[in-house]
Amino acid sequence: MSDLERLQSWFDSGRLVRPSADVLNFVDLIRALARLGGAEDVPDGSGVHTLATEIAEADHYVFIVVDGMGMNLVDVLPADAFLRTHLAGELRSVFLSTTACALTTLATGEWPAVHAVPGWWSYLKEFGLTAVTLPFVERDTKRPLTELGVEPRKVFPTPSIWPRLTYDMLTLLPERIRNSVYSTYSTGGMMQTGYVGFRDAESLLLKRVQNAWSPTFTYLYLPQLDEMVHRKGTGDVDVHQLLFSLDGQFSKLARVLGGRARLVITSDHGLADVTEDRRFVLPEDDPLRAHLVCRPTGEPSVPIFHVHEGHEEVFRGTVARAIDYFAEPRGEFTLVIEGRKDKAKLQLTPEVERRLEEMHLSGATAKEAVASVAEQTGLSKKELYRAWLRLS
Repeated sequence: MSDLERLQSWFDSGRLVRPSADVLNFVDLIRALARLGGAEDVPDGSGVHTLATEIAEADHYVFIVVDGMGMNLVDVLPADAFLRTHLAGELRSVFLSTTACALTTLATGEWPAVHAVPGWWSYLKEFGLTAVTLPFVERDTKRPLTELGVEPRKVFPTPSIWPRLTYDMLTLLPERIRNSVYSTYSTGGMMQTGYVGFRDAESLLLKRVQNAWSPTFTYLYLPQLDEMVHRKGTGDVDVHQLLFSLDGQFSKLARVLGGRARLVITSDHGLADVTEDRRFVLPEDDPLRAHLVCRPTGEPSVPIFHVHEGHEEVFRGTVARAIDYFAEPRGEFTLVIEGRKDKAKLQLTPEVERRLEEMHLSGATAKEAVASVAEQTGLSKKELYRAWLRLS
């Protein structure tokens, strides 16, 4: 089995899944919540409409994101657990399905290809440095990027969606990241309140809903599970205990809210363990490093290689020629595919007119002839129809 066939088999079996706008996804959820919170001019779609209808209109929304809580962890919970008995459905994450990409989708309501945050690390060519995106520091020295002249908009070019809400917006974050560069960007400068522990967050949330005099939207971010899984793996007993604890806290929160707010709990992405035999380390003395501007960026699972100018090989040709040329392909490939040429600008040549005349003599109808020749030449059907009339 070739590498391509093996990869295709993983997609066919469900071992790998593609990001898709054709299934309910994380982008749909953010856009649905933004619309329910009063934001206008938010992109619509069948997925957005489905989720907005499922969540329904309410005076108060409590939106909780448990970072890293994929379905493989939800399935660890007993069948009668709160999260499992209240599971409304599954969403597909974005690609890359990691915290940096997914949380920026949460901030903007856009796919990563639009919001332009490629992962935990991002190379800034203009400044000649690598940014650690969420902490907003330089990769090697850990100096704040602001000290190096890097403005947040250089790393996060797409504005936050949340200031567009008409509901009173509040974000509850761990105290240690409250008012950080990324937190301020992702909330669009809206109000942030720090918490220490889930009980503190729960108390702040309940007081807000109970004392509200206008519609509210409260976003609670919980990174603790993601952080622990990165340290210990998905099967660790401490991870499962934290998951069980969160499930119990959510059950209690739902009871205390008593229907006064619409409670939406989700994750931004899931996590999978990587065995040692699936890890590859690029040492400092590897010959490949001489061709790279910096260490790979993006994410460990999908690294981005920044090659020195002139160190890459450029091949121009058809796919058929490329298959022959790269009999034993190695390394990373970037495909630049020529766009479809505007054949509508082609001239109506005598050869095309002869083709129309042949079809006319053979008994073809105007519709058949014009459609056939238009497909072959790219000429407009209107121009071809005028030529057909001249034959009659």
